[in-house]
Amino acid sequence: MRHMEKKILIDSRAEKELGKFNSEARLEFRAYLLILKEKGRLGFPEGKKIDEKLFELRVRHKGEYRGFYAYIGKAFIIILHFFQKKTRKTPIKNIKTAKRRLSQYE
Repeated sequence: MRHMEKKILIDSRAEKELGKFNSEARLEFRAYLLILKEKGRLGFPEGKKIDEKLFELRVRHKGEYRGFYAYIGKAFIIILHFFQKKTRKTPIKNIKTAKRRLSQYE
């Protein structure tokens, strides 16, 4: 099966959030974004489906880091929100932030 290359859009607020991470975590996220762009998807454990629209990007580097992304149409992936995970479960407030941002693009 051939994957279509996607265009990656990064919400400006997500870009700021990513900028606060250590350089290793930022580099790892950027590497995953390239894979996402080329293949159109990420497998577990790097990627995880949260619900019908939202996907999680997972980085473990001197801490747990997460990013949320969603697909817009067939050609675009929007990166919505980044945060450092401090609890076992992904906090609902972070999911809500990503969903609220997604609603601005739909």
